[in-house]
Amino acid sequence: MTYHYRRTLPDVPLDIVGDVHGEFAVFQTLLEHLGYRDDGFHPDGRKLVFVGDLCDRGPDSPAVLAWAERAVEAGYAFAVLGNHELNLLVCDAKDGSGWFFDRRADQDAANYAPWQRAKPHEKSGMKAWLEKQPLIWERDDIRVVHAAWLPDTFAKLDAAAGEGLVEQYRRFDEELKTALQNEHWYAGYLYEQEHYAACAENAAQMPPPMPATARYDFARSRMHPIRALTSGVEQLSAKAFYAGGRWRGTERCPWWEDYREEIPVVIGHYWRAWRPSENPAAAGRNLFPVKPDAWHGAKRNVFCVDFSIGASWRVRKYPQKYAGAAFRLAALRWPEKILVADNGETLVMK
Repeated sequence: MTYHYRRTLPDVPLDIVGDVHGEFAVFQTLLEHLGYRDDGFHPDGRKLVFVGDLCDRGPDSPAVLAWAERAVEAGYAFAVLGNHELNLLVCDAKDGSGWFFDRRADQDAANYAPWQRAKPHEKSGMKAWLEKQPLIWERDDIRVVHAAWLPDTFAKLDAAAGEGLVEQYRRFDEELKTALQNEHWYAGYLYEQEHYAACAENAAQMPPPMPATARYDFARSRMHPIRALTSGVEQLSAKAFYAGGRWRGTERCPWWEDYREEIPVVIGHYWRAWRPSENPAAAGRNLFPVKPDAWHGAKRNVFCVDFSIGASWRVRKYPQKYAGAAFRLAALRWPEKILVADNGETLVMK
């Protein structure tokens, strides 16, 4: 089966759901507010579109993925891949993926347990289904991608037609390493990965400086087309900060400020806050110091629908510190431009 990274949505009303991150119970509550049946059917013919990052960190990633697979196969939903699904597919065990990767189970349980772990016999089926999902769903009036709409990446992806997704991903990584191996800092990157990568996950203590790792992350965000679409482009940060399970030397860029096409784009990924003052990603650069119904970009036609439900583990683990935090799972109703949150709150956009 040929992999197609861009696919066309049907001409029906949509509900575009932000990053679920394993929060199955919260997702079910959101479905009720949106009027969906338990299996994903909507009596008005609406369809769900997931922006990616269905899994990791939350209490029941297996249930979320199983539900999404059934709904997609039934024709009730569509899903693009996020960086967390890609990490699973290429066996890149990152923070919060211990529900799937045994080698991270004990380490991740400290933050995220109790949670449901994937059974060994389930894993191959999960990967087989995810590997079939595209990076982009689109039609004439809307585009959905996990992190960034970057037309400069499309030529490489078009040229990869005939290769499977994982095959493409790994080839792009090998090409990147080949292109960078003669850079004066690349040996430093290999040294830092060997000696400091493990301690870079310790939130309580900053590791030794890792400038070459920052340079590698910067280059990868721009030269690897699949990573660019699913993780966004980055820039070097003035100082290291802890986010997403490790100390980082690069920070995310607001690519939407340069987006001047007419078709709106909906994204996830960026850990927006329902109340901007408590943005859990603010350890780096807070890209959304605005109200939850605000659009972004040069033409105000890019919308991030990720409202940080993936941070809910903090409320469970540190209830006193995060009591009342507004981590939300939300959906953008299209074309109505109505935002619906898991607590039933609704915002009608202008």
